[in-house]
Amino acid sequence: MLRENGHHWSRMSKEQMGPLGSPEVSVKLFVEDSEVVSTKELIPVFHRWIKNRLIEDELLIDVTSYAHVPKGPGVMLICDKAQFYFDEREGRSGLRYRGRRASDVTGVERIKKAFRSALHAASLLENDPELDGRYRFHTSEFEFGIYDRLRAPSDNRTLAAVEPMLRDYVESLFGEIAEIKLTSAPKEPFMVTVRMAGSPSVDELLGRVAARD
Repeated sequence: MLRENGHHWSRMSKEQMGPLGSPEVSVKLFVEDSEVVSTKELIPVFHRWIKNRLIEDELLIDVTSYAHVPKGPGVMLICDKAQFYFDEREGRSGLRYRGRRASDVTGVERIKKAFRSALHAASLLENDPELDGRYRFHTSEFEFGIYDRLRAPSDNRTLAAVEPMLRDYVESLFGEIAEIKLTSAPKEPFMVTVRMAGSPSVDELLGRVAARD
């Protein structure tokens, strides 16, 4: 019988088996100016995060660099339950949160966790005194994805299953959504680009998240 981290698939609820039952939910926030940032300079920054335990609810483990790979995964902070990347995929620099371990959290709670974690890490970069304020993130556009092709194939059925909860949560936090568009190819992990009508600051959004917790 198929298992995931010791759990029988047959014992899983419909929600747990659906796209948002996967732990591999991802959010990527884009920097305002790719020309003034560098993946290599974030290696010591991420090591400082480990030393000072700056990511809540995570055991920070190690830093891996792919900075030598053009438009690649960049620099990765490996944690017990998730990974944080500063990558340049598709030629666009940004900070990506990606869950990696199963838990009892499903549905909209996975969406909340992904955004809370991504925004917290983005705020750390924006407010890091050694980065001189060069890391600023715009929130008028971001990526939302699920790196689980079994539960979340890259198609309109997954989009239809995910969009209502994604839209409700994002609009409660950011404001009006202008567009949600499927941007991944059929054989790629499910990924949508979300464009917003406005662009609140990262710290403003974190304040809204805290008010809802």
